[in-house]
Amino acid sequence: MEAALRLSEGESHCKTFTACRSSFDTVDPEEVSLCFYPSAGSNESTPATPDVYQDETQDAAKLAARNEHSVSWERPEGVGAGLLNTGNTCYLNATLQCLTHTPPLANYMLSQEHSRSCCHQEDCTMCAMETHVTQSLLHSRDVMKPPKKLTATFHKDKQEDAHEFLMFTLNAMHESCLRGSKHSEGPSEDSSLIHEIFGGSCRSQIKCLSCQGTSDSVNPFLDISLDINTAQSVNQALENFVKPEELCGENAYHCDHCQEKMPASKTLTIETASKVLLLVLNRFSDFTGGKVNRKVSYPESLDLRPYMSQPEGGPLVYALYAVMVHAGMTCHCGHYFCYVRAGSGKWYKMDDSKVERWDVTSVLSEPAYVLFYVRETELNKGSHSRGRNPSGSL
Repeated sequence: MEAALRLSEGESHCKTFTACRSSFDTVDPEEVSLCFYPSAGSNESTPATPDVYQDETQDAAKLAARNEHSVSWERPEGVGAGLLNTGNTCYLNATLQCLTHTPPLANYMLSQEHSRSCCHQEDCTMCAMETHVTQSLLHSRDVMKPPKKLTATFHKDKQEDAHEFLMFTLNAMHESCLRGSKHSEGPSEDSSLIHEIFGGSCRSQIKCLSCQGTSDSVNPFLDISLDINTAQSVNQALENFVKPEELCGENAYHCDHCQEKMPASKTLTIETASKVLLLVLNRFSDFTGGKVNRKVSYPESLDLRPYMSQPEGGPLVYALYAVMVHAGMTCHCGHYFCYVRAGSGKWYKMDDSKVERWDVTSVLSEPAYVLFYVRETELNKGSHSRGRNPSGSL
Protein backbone atom coordinates (compact mmCIF):
# COMPACT_ATOMS: atom_id res chain seq x y z
CA MET A 1 0.00 0.00 0.00
CA GLU A 2 1.20 3.48 -0.83
CA ALA A 3 0.78 4.87 2.66
CA ALA A 4 2.38 8.30 2.51
CA LEU A 5 1.68 11.60 0.82
CA ARG A 6 4.36 11.71 -1.85
CA LEU A 7 5.90 14.93 -3.11
CA SER A 8 5.97 15.59 -6.82
CA GLU A 9 9.28 16.38 -8.49
CA GLY A 10 7.71 19.06 -10.64
CA GLU A 11 4.45 20.91 -10.95
CA SER A 12 2.49 22.32 -13.83
CA HIS A 13 2.50 26.00 -14.71
CA CYS A 14 -0.73 27.90 -15.21
CA LYS A 15 -2.36 31.28 -15.20
CA THR A 16 -5.57 32.30 -13.52
CA PHE A 17 -8.80 30.85 -14.89
CA THR A 18 -9.73 34.03 -16.75
CA ALA A 19 -6.26 34.47 -18.24
CA CYS A 20 -6.20 30.86 -19.41
CA ARG A 21 -9.36 31.11 -21.49
CA SER A 22 -7.69 32.30 -24.67
CA SER A 23 -5.06 29.56 -24.55
CA PHE A 24 -7.32 26.68 -23.50
CA ASP A 25 -7.07 23.69 -25.84
CA THR A 26 -10.32 22.87 -27.57
CA VAL A 27 -10.68 20.83 -30.73
CA ASP A 28 -11.57 22.40 -34.02
CA PRO A 29 -14.78 20.63 -35.19
CA GLU A 30 -13.20 20.23 -38.64
CA GLU A 31 -10.03 18.72 -37.22
CA VAL A 32 -11.46 15.35 -36.24
CA SER A 33 -14.62 13.34 -36.82
CA LEU A 34 -16.20 12.41 -33.51
CA CYS A 35 -19.45 11.05 -32.15
CA PHE A 36 -21.22 13.34 -29.66
CA TYR A 37 -23.66 12.24 -26.97
CA PRO A 38 -26.14 14.33 -24.96
CA SER A 39 -25.53 15.31 -21.36
CA ALA A 40 -27.49 13.64 -18.59
CA GLY A 41 -31.13 14.63 -18.69
CA SER A 42 -30.90 16.03 -22.21
CA ASN A 43 -33.22 14.98 -25.01
CA GLU A 44 -30.90 16.34 -27.68
CA SER A 45 -28.97 13.99 -29.93
CA THR A 46 -26.96 16.42 -32.08
CA PRO A 47 -23.69 18.09 -31.12
CA ALA A 48 -23.80 21.58 -29.74
CA THR A 49 -21.76 24.27 -31.44
CA PRO A 50 -18.73 24.99 -29.24
CA ASP A 51 -18.73 28.47 -27.77
CA VAL A 52 -15.37 28.86 -26.11
CA TYR A 53 -15.68 32.62 -25.87
CA GLN A 54 -18.63 32.76 -23.49
CA ASP A 55 -18.14 34.10 -19.99
CA GLU A 56 -16.98 30.91 -18.27
CA THR A 57 -16.61 32.64 -14.95
CA GLN A 58 -20.29 33.59 -14.91
CA ASP A 59 -21.39 30.17 -16.15
CA ALA A 60 -19.25 28.37 -13.59
CA ALA A 61 -20.84 30.42 -10.84
CA LYS A 62 -24.29 29.45 -12.13
CA LEU A 63 -23.35 25.77 -12.29
CA ALA A 64 -21.90 25.83 -8.80
CA ALA A 65 -24.87 27.85 -7.52
CA ARG A 66 -27.17 24.91 -8.18
CA ASN A 67 -25.85 23.83 -4.80
CA GLU A 68 -26.58 25.99 -1.75
CA HIS A 69 -22.85 26.54 -1.37
CA SER A 70 -20.22 26.36 -4.10
CA VAL A 71 -18.20 23.80 -2.13
CA SER A 72 -20.30 20.76 -1.30
CA TRP A 73 -20.60 17.01 -1.62
CA GLU A 74 -23.58 17.16 -3.94
CA ARG A 75 -22.89 15.70 -7.38
CA PRO A 76 -22.63 18.37 -10.13
CA GLU A 77 -25.25 17.97 -12.83
CA GLY A 78 -24.45 16.44 -16.20
CA VAL A 79 -21.32 14.75 -17.45
CA GLY A 80 -17.99 16.24 -18.53
CA ALA A 81 -16.58 16.68 -22.03
CA GLY A 82 -14.70 13.99 -23.93
CA LEU A 83 -10.90 14.30 -24.15
CA LEU A 84 -8.89 13.95 -27.35
CA ASN A 85 -6.17 11.30 -27.42
CA THR A 86 -3.15 13.23 -28.73
CA GLY A 87 -0.88 10.17 -28.73
CA ASN A 88 -0.59 7.68 -25.86
CA THR A 89 -2.63 9.95 -23.60
CA CYS A 90 -5.50 7.59 -22.78
CA TYR A 91 -4.09 7.09 -19.27
CA LEU A 92 -4.13 10.87 -18.72
CA ASN A 93 -7.66 11.18 -20.05
CA ALA A 94 -9.09 8.39 -17.90
CA THR A 95 -7.47 9.83 -14.77
CA LEU A 96 -8.68 13.37 -15.42
CA GLN A 97 -12.23 12.13 -16.06
CA CYS A 98 -12.33 10.31 -12.72
CA LEU A 99 -11.09 13.42 -10.89
CA THR A 100 -13.47 15.71 -12.78
CA HIS A 101 -16.40 13.59 -11.59
CA THR A 102 -15.31 13.46 -7.94
CA PRO A 103 -18.19 15.46 -6.33
CA PRO A 104 -16.41 17.60 -3.69
CA LEU A 105 -13.41 18.27 -5.91
CA ALA A 106 -15.59 19.30 -8.85
CA ASN A 107 -17.69 21.63 -6.71
CA TYR A 108 -14.63 23.31 -5.24
CA MET A 109 -13.16 23.83 -8.71
CA LEU A 110 -16.44 25.28 -9.99
CA SER A 111 -16.45 27.80 -7.13
CA GLN A 112 -13.08 29.12 -8.42
CA GLU A 113 -12.11 29.96 -4.86
CA HIS A 114 -8.54 28.82 -5.27
CA SER A 115 -7.54 30.89 -8.31
CA ARG A 116 -9.12 34.05 -6.89
CA SER A 117 -6.72 34.01 -3.95
CA CYS A 118 -3.74 32.01 -5.23
CA CYS A 119 -0.43 33.87 -5.17
CA HIS A 120 1.43 31.21 -7.19
CA GLN A 121 -0.70 31.26 -10.32
CA GLU A 122 2.18 30.66 -12.72
CA ASP A 123 3.14 27.44 -10.94
CA CYS A 124 -0.04 25.95 -9.51
CA THR A 125 -1.56 22.56 -10.25
CA MET A 126 -4.77 23.51 -8.42
CA CYS A 127 -5.31 26.48 -10.77
CA ALA A 128 -4.69 24.26 -13.80
CA MET A 129 -7.13 21.63 -12.54
CA GLU A 130 -9.70 24.32 -11.78
CA THR A 131 -9.54 25.51 -15.39
CA HIS A 132 -9.85 21.99 -16.76
CA VAL A 133 -12.74 20.84 -14.55
CA THR A 134 -14.73 24.03 -15.12
CA GLN A 135 -14.27 23.92 -18.89
CA SER A 136 -15.15 20.22 -18.99
CA LEU A 137 -18.40 20.58 -17.05
CA LEU A 138 -19.46 23.78 -18.84
CA HIS A 139 -18.83 22.36 -22.34
CA SER A 140 -20.10 18.88 -21.64
CA ARG A 141 -20.74 17.92 -25.27
CA ASP A 142 -17.51 19.29 -26.68
CA VAL A 143 -14.22 17.46 -27.07
CA MET A 144 -11.17 18.97 -25.40
CA LYS A 145 -7.45 18.31 -25.57
CA PRO A 146 -5.90 17.15 -22.29
CA PRO A 147 -4.42 20.29 -20.70
CA LYS A 148 -0.66 20.59 -21.14
CA LYS A 149 -0.37 22.54 -17.90
CA LEU A 150 -1.47 19.40 -16.04
CA THR A 151 0.35 16.80 -18.10
CA ALA A 152 3.62 18.28 -19.41
CA THR A 153 5.70 17.43 -16.35
CA PHE A 154 4.60 13.78 -16.34
CA HIS A 155 3.85 12.82 -19.94
CA LYS A 156 6.85 11.82 -22.11
CA ASP A 157 5.00 10.79 -25.29
CA LYS A 158 4.63 7.17 -24.23
CA GLN A 159 2.10 5.01 -22.41
CA GLU A 160 2.36 5.38 -18.64
CA ASP A 161 0.55 3.92 -15.65
CA ALA A 162 -2.72 5.73 -14.92
CA HIS A 163 -2.49 5.09 -11.19
CA GLU A 164 0.97 6.65 -11.06
CA PHE A 165 -0.33 9.74 -12.85
CA LEU A 166 -3.30 9.87 -10.46
CA MET A 167 -1.04 9.92 -7.40
CA PHE A 168 1.37 12.36 -9.06
CA THR A 169 -1.51 14.76 -9.72
CA LEU A 170 -3.06 14.46 -6.25
CA ASN A 171 0.28 15.13 -4.58
CA ALA A 172 0.96 18.12 -6.85
CA MET A 173 -2.47 19.52 -5.93
CA HIS A 174 -1.75 18.85 -2.26
CA GLU A 175 1.50 20.81 -2.54
CA SER A 176 -0.36 23.68 -4.24
CA CYS A 177 -2.73 23.89 -1.28
CA LEU A 178 0.15 23.94 1.21
CA ARG A 179 1.70 27.04 -0.35
CA GLY A 180 -1.08 29.29 0.91
CA SER A 181 -2.94 32.22 -0.61
CA LYS A 182 -2.78 35.99 -0.85
CA HIS A 183 -4.71 36.23 2.40
CA SER A 184 -3.29 33.47 4.60
CA GLU A 185 -0.54 30.98 5.20
CA GLY A 186 -0.97 27.52 3.75
CA PRO A 187 -2.90 24.86 5.67
CA SER A 188 -1.11 22.23 7.70
CA GLU A 189 0.07 18.98 6.08
CA ASP A 190 -3.05 17.08 7.15
CA SER A 191 -5.67 19.77 6.50
CA SER A 192 -5.35 20.59 2.80
CA LEU A 193 -8.33 20.15 0.50
CA ILE A 194 -6.78 17.01 -1.01
CA HIS A 195 -6.14 15.45 2.40
CA GLU A 196 -9.68 16.34 3.50
CA ILE A 197 -11.20 14.60 0.47
CA PHE A 198 -8.89 11.63 -0.15
CA GLY A 199 -6.85 11.29 3.04
CA GLY A 200 -7.18 8.48 5.56
CA SER A 201 -4.86 6.48 7.79
CA CYS A 202 -3.92 2.85 8.45
CA ARG A 203 -2.90 1.33 11.76
CA SER A 204 -0.10 -1.24 11.77
CA GLN A 205 0.05 -3.36 14.92
CA ILE A 206 2.85 -5.86 15.56
CA LYS A 207 2.32 -8.34 18.39
CA CYS A 208 5.20 -10.36 19.83
CA LEU A 209 4.04 -13.97 20.17
CA SER A 210 6.38 -14.50 23.13
CA CYS A 211 5.69 -11.62 25.53
CA GLN A 212 2.39 -10.56 23.87
CA GLY A 213 3.63 -6.97 23.76
CA THR A 214 2.40 -4.77 20.92
CA SER A 215 3.83 -1.94 18.86
CA ASP A 216 1.48 0.37 16.96
CA SER A 217 2.06 2.93 14.23
CA VAL A 218 -0.39 5.00 12.19
CA ASN A 219 0.42 6.14 8.65
CA PRO A 220 -1.54 8.38 6.27
CA PHE A 221 -2.74 7.25 2.84
CA LEU A 222 -4.39 8.65 -0.25
CA ASP A 223 -5.21 5.24 -1.68
CA ILE A 224 -5.27 1.58 -0.65
CA SER A 225 -3.63 -1.07 -2.83
CA LEU A 226 -5.16 -4.54 -2.75
CA ASP A 227 -3.54 -7.86 -3.67
CA ILE A 228 -5.94 -9.72 -5.98
CA ASN A 229 -3.88 -12.83 -6.74
CA THR A 230 -6.16 -15.00 -4.60
CA ALA A 231 -9.21 -12.75 -4.28
CA GLN A 232 -12.43 -13.19 -6.21
CA SER A 233 -13.98 -9.97 -4.92
CA VAL A 234 -12.97 -6.61 -3.48
CA ASN A 235 -14.49 -7.64 -0.15
CA GLN A 236 -12.28 -10.74 -0.10
CA ALA A 237 -9.24 -8.63 -1.00
CA LEU A 238 -10.05 -6.30 1.91
CA GLU A 239 -10.40 -9.30 4.22
CA ASN A 240 -6.93 -10.43 3.12
CA PHE A 241 -5.65 -6.87 3.65
CA VAL A 242 -6.59 -6.93 7.36
CA LYS A 243 -5.68 -10.59 7.90
CA PRO A 244 -2.79 -11.01 10.39
CA GLU A 245 0.57 -11.76 8.77
CA GLU A 246 3.09 -14.03 10.46
CA LEU A 247 6.60 -12.62 10.96
CA CYS A 248 9.10 -15.40 11.49
CA GLY A 249 12.49 -16.64 10.33
CA GLU A 250 14.33 -13.91 8.44
CA ASN A 251 11.27 -11.68 8.83
CA ALA A 252 11.06 -12.12 12.60
CA TYR A 253 10.29 -9.03 14.67
CA HIS A 254 12.90 -7.47 16.96
CA CYS A 255 10.98 -7.11 20.20
CA ASP A 256 12.18 -4.29 22.47
CA HIS A 257 10.91 -6.13 25.54
CA CYS A 258 12.47 -9.49 24.67
CA GLN A 259 15.61 -7.77 23.32
CA GLU A 260 15.86 -10.18 20.40
CA LYS A 261 14.12 -11.25 17.22
CA MET A 262 10.94 -13.12 18.00
CA PRO A 263 8.02 -14.59 16.03
CA ALA A 264 5.24 -12.03 15.75
CA SER A 265 2.02 -11.21 13.94
CA LYS A 266 1.42 -8.02 11.98
CA THR A 267 -2.07 -6.66 11.39
CA LEU A 268 -3.10 -3.75 9.17
CA THR A 269 -6.46 -2.06 9.73
CA ILE A 270 -8.00 1.20 8.55
CA GLU A 271 -7.73 3.69 11.40
CA THR A 272 -9.37 6.71 9.75
CA ALA A 273 -11.66 6.21 6.78
CA SER A 274 -11.23 8.69 3.94
CA LYS A 275 -14.29 10.47 2.58
CA VAL A 276 -13.36 9.49 -0.96
CA LEU A 277 -11.91 5.98 -1.05
CA LEU A 278 -9.48 4.98 -3.81
CA LEU A 279 -8.99 1.22 -4.10
CA VAL A 280 -6.20 0.07 -6.43
CA LEU A 281 -6.40 -3.54 -7.61
CA ASN A 282 -2.79 -4.65 -8.06
CA ARG A 283 -2.99 -5.98 -11.61
CA PHE A 284 0.61 -5.32 -12.64
CA SER A 285 3.83 -7.05 -11.58
CA ASP A 286 6.52 -4.69 -10.31
CA PHE A 287 9.20 -6.86 -11.90
CA THR A 288 7.85 -8.05 -15.25
CA GLY A 289 5.03 -5.60 -15.96
CA GLY A 290 2.80 -8.63 -16.57
CA LYS A 291 -0.88 -8.31 -15.78
CA VAL A 292 -3.23 -10.21 -13.46
CA ASN A 293 -6.33 -10.62 -15.62
CA ARG A 294 -8.47 -12.52 -13.10
CA LYS A 295 -12.05 -11.38 -12.61
CA VAL A 296 -12.56 -9.54 -9.33
CA SER A 297 -16.12 -8.49 -8.53
CA TYR A 298 -16.82 -5.19 -6.79
CA PRO A 299 -20.03 -3.77 -5.31
CA GLU A 300 -21.88 -0.58 -6.14
CA SER A 301 -22.25 -0.09 -2.38
CA LEU A 302 -19.33 -1.01 -0.08
CA ASP A 303 -19.37 -1.25 3.74
CA LEU A 304 -15.89 -0.49 5.08
CA ARG A 305 -16.76 -1.04 8.76
CA PRO A 306 -15.45 -4.66 9.02
CA TYR A 307 -11.96 -3.50 7.99
CA MET A 308 -11.65 -0.67 10.50
CA SER A 309 -9.47 -0.66 13.62
CA GLN A 310 -12.74 -0.29 15.51
CA PRO A 311 -15.07 -2.69 13.66
CA GLU A 312 -17.91 -2.10 16.11
CA GLY A 313 -20.56 0.44 15.23
CA GLY A 314 -22.91 1.12 12.40
CA PRO A 315 -22.19 0.54 8.70
CA LEU A 316 -19.65 2.78 6.98
CA VAL A 317 -21.11 2.70 3.49
CA TYR A 318 -19.48 4.00 0.31
CA ALA A 319 -21.08 4.52 -3.11
CA LEU A 320 -19.18 3.75 -6.31
CA TYR A 321 -18.88 6.77 -8.62
CA ALA A 322 -16.00 5.96 -11.01
CA VAL A 323 -14.18 2.92 -12.35
CA MET A 324 -10.85 3.03 -14.20
CA VAL A 325 -10.16 0.14 -16.59
CA HIS A 326 -7.03 -1.03 -18.40
CA ALA A 327 -7.48 -3.19 -21.51
CA GLY A 328 -4.30 -5.03 -22.49
CA MET A 329 -1.85 -7.71 -21.42
CA THR A 330 0.93 -5.63 -19.80
CA CYS A 331 1.42 -2.23 -18.20
CA HIS A 332 3.58 -1.21 -21.17
CA CYS A 333 0.77 -1.37 -23.72
CA GLY A 334 -3.00 -1.41 -23.97
CA HIS A 335 -5.68 1.20 -23.47
CA TYR A 336 -7.21 3.05 -20.51
CA PHE A 337 -10.79 4.26 -20.22
CA CYS A 338 -13.22 4.80 -17.37
CA TYR A 339 -16.84 4.88 -16.27
CA VAL A 340 -18.27 7.75 -14.22
CA ARG A 341 -21.55 8.38 -12.48
CA ALA A 342 -23.09 11.78 -13.23
CA GLY A 343 -25.22 13.85 -10.86
CA SER A 344 -28.35 12.37 -12.43
CA GLY A 345 -27.28 8.93 -11.23
CA LYS A 346 -26.68 7.77 -14.80
CA TRP A 347 -23.42 6.07 -15.75
CA TYR A 348 -21.25 7.09 -18.70
CA LYS A 349 -18.35 5.44 -20.46
CA MET A 350 -15.54 7.97 -21.01
CA ASP A 351 -13.26 6.56 -23.71
CA ASP A 352 -11.04 9.45 -24.84
CA SER A 353 -13.23 11.67 -27.05
CA LYS A 354 -16.16 9.25 -26.98
CA VAL A 355 -18.78 9.70 -24.25
CA GLU A 356 -21.81 7.42 -24.11
CA ARG A 357 -24.46 6.23 -21.68
CA TRP A 358 -23.80 2.90 -19.97
CA ASP A 359 -25.80 0.69 -17.65
CA VAL A 360 -24.54 -0.04 -14.15
CA THR A 361 -24.74 -3.82 -14.61
CA SER A 362 -22.21 -3.63 -17.43
CA VAL A 363 -20.02 -1.27 -15.40
CA LEU A 364 -19.87 -3.74 -12.52
CA SER A 365 -18.73 -6.52 -14.85
CA GLU A 366 -15.63 -4.66 -16.05
CA PRO A 367 -12.08 -5.70 -14.98
CA ALA A 368 -11.42 -2.65 -12.79
CA TYR A 369 -7.97 -1.27 -12.10
CA VAL A 370 -8.86 1.63 -9.78
CA LEU A 371 -12.20 1.99 -7.96
CA PHE A 372 -13.47 5.37 -6.74
CA TYR A 373 -15.95 5.38 -3.85
CA VAL A 374 -17.47 8.28 -1.92
CA ARG A 375 -18.84 7.97 1.60
CA GLU A 376 -22.64 8.02 1.48
CA THR A 377 -22.97 10.11 4.64
CA GLU A 378 -21.07 12.89 2.86
CA LEU A 379 -23.29 12.67 -0.22
CA ASN A 380 -26.36 12.80 2.01
CA LYS A 381 -25.20 16.11 3.43
CA GLY A 382 -26.05 17.54 0.03
CA SER A 383 -25.29 21.21 -0.06
CA HIS A 384 -24.08 21.39 3.54
CA SER A 385 -20.70 23.11 3.64
CA ARG A 386 -18.09 23.04 6.39
CA GLY A 387 -16.52 26.36 5.44
CA ARG A 388 -13.03 26.80 4.00
CA ASN A 389 -10.55 29.57 3.69
CA PRO A 390 -9.58 30.52 0.13
CA SER A 391 -6.39 28.44 0.12
CA GLY A 392 -8.36 25.20 0.16
CA SER A 393 -7.73 24.35 3.82
CA LEU A 394 -10.48 23.39 6.24
